[in-house]
Amino acid sequence: MIRLSSRIKENLKNLTIEMDENKFKEVLSELKENQAVEEVFLLDKSGNIKYKSGDFQLSEEEAKGIIKTWTEKEKALMFQGSRFAILKNDEIQLAGKNIAQGKGNLVGSITKDGDYIVAHTKDEGMILEWSVLINKVAWK
Repeated sequence: MIRLSSRIKENLKNLTIEMDENKFKEVLSELKENQAVEEVFLLDKSGNIKYKSGDFQLSEEEAKGIIKTWTEKEKALMFQGSRFAILKNDEIQLAGKNIAQGKGNLVGSITKDGDYIVAHTKDEGMILEWSVLINKVAWK
């Protein structure tokens, strides 16, 4: 089970409220307290990168591929050179797992503003728990 401090939970509530870079960074600093969260990024509906949690590998082409996979209900996507099998994909949520190499999970949710927030997590916890968490964050 994923356990978050009350401070993290409070900051997660602010994630979709007027998402500017400062608010994004504030929430990310709290999220990084959870050692399983590796990267978080926000994409617009065209797949353009709005914000990233740090300097990690995510090309515009890869970001657009994530949105394409999501919207066209494809069975897998590539992230940081690894294949993630899609285990859940609907209009609101995406959940993928790198089964072969143990490279973790990708979970995402559409936000109230129509953007897409995606988190890459270590291969810890249940992927559906991560999926529910990212959905709650996006819709509060």
